[in-house]
Amino acid sequence: MANLSIIQQEMIRYGMSIYFSLGLVGNICSCIMFIQPVYRRTPSSIYFLSLSIFSIIYLLWTIVPLFYTLNHIDPHTQSSFYCKIQLYGTHVLNQCIRYIVVFACADRFFVTQTNLRIRSLNSRQVAMKLVFIICPISLVIAIHVPILMNISGNVCGRLGLYKFIYAIYQIIIISILPLILMSIFGILTIRSLNQRHVNQVRAKQRDRDFMHLTIAEVIVHVFTSIPYSIYLIYNAITYSIVIENSPR
Repeated sequence: MANLSIIQQEMIRYGMSIYFSLGLVGNICSCIMFIQPVYRRTPSSIYFLSLSIFSIIYLLWTIVPLFYTLNHIDPHTQSSFYCKIQLYGTHVLNQCIRYIVVFACADRFFVTQTNLRIRSLNSRQVAMKLVFIICPISLVIAIHVPILMNISGNVCGRLGLYKFIYAIYQIIIISILPLILMSIFGILTIRSLNQRHVNQVRAKQRDRDFMHLTIAEVIVHVFTSIPYSIYLIYNAITYSIVIENSPR
């Protein structure tokens, strides 16, 4: 067990260091790119700049405390307040990131529309409003996290029935709903492009770049959120089975 713990620590130390470094450098480069004059005049740049900023904050919020625990006592197991706030912040940031990608997909749909009212939603003002609105909304929606999370048996996490409720909430709000919205806007965008006989050759290079970035972010969403949500469901079910079969 001691050897297993050492191996786990080394994997975190080196594996997460690479992940953290690449993520931080990549998102900083994205921030630099999206503040350039050629990009910053477009509404999509607001979404992708915000996405990069939220991703940097997410990395600092989640990975730095993980590095701290390698050589110190894990504060998650010592302070109920820290346990609640840290997990709350992680969840809110993750939620903001997912829905900013949804906004980016919607923006690609807006820009392909001939209806002036719908097309007017493709603006920097709308983009900034949506980004600012998603923060307080996420804080309110996720308020159950600090209320119901707690420490039990030196573990900071979800307990009892909340473990199962959170898994359902996670798969609906963080995984399924964003994916459905992304798919709807993606299908509508493709349909609009086909109706207008617009193709990749005729499209502006900048618009093509944003379309490719949006598609890439949707793929990342699928591969990062869906498996974790399935794991949460599995973990909640096995936990309930263990509780039911445990001696009373």
